Amino acid sequence: MDINKRVEIAVLVKYYGSMLTEKQLHIIEMYVDNNLSLSEVSEELNITRQAVKDALDNAISTLESIEDRLHFIERDDKIKNIINDETNVDKHIRSKILAILEGN
Repeated sequence: MDINKRVEIAVLVKYYGSMLTEKQLHIIEMYVDNNLSLSEVSEELNITRQAVKDALDNAISTLESIEDRLHFIERDDKIKNIINDETNVDKHIRSKILAILEGN
């Protein structure tokens, strides 16, 4: 999995990770965040490599499906672009809005 896909998954998890099972979250964390291979994850969890792949694929599919329906990430990206492009927005207000969108 390339770095862009890993970043995309990490963003999806940030927004919608609570919609996944604990096990799915753990597998994504190990595979995406800790950069473990499918085999390494399977050894760690004592399950088959195929079970890891299936769980990972199902979790990613779930996250993508939720974003396809809700568009929260898309909406936040549009807001960020407008704020960053708008020269009339006060810097203090801009930083507050961006902090809210980033979850800080």
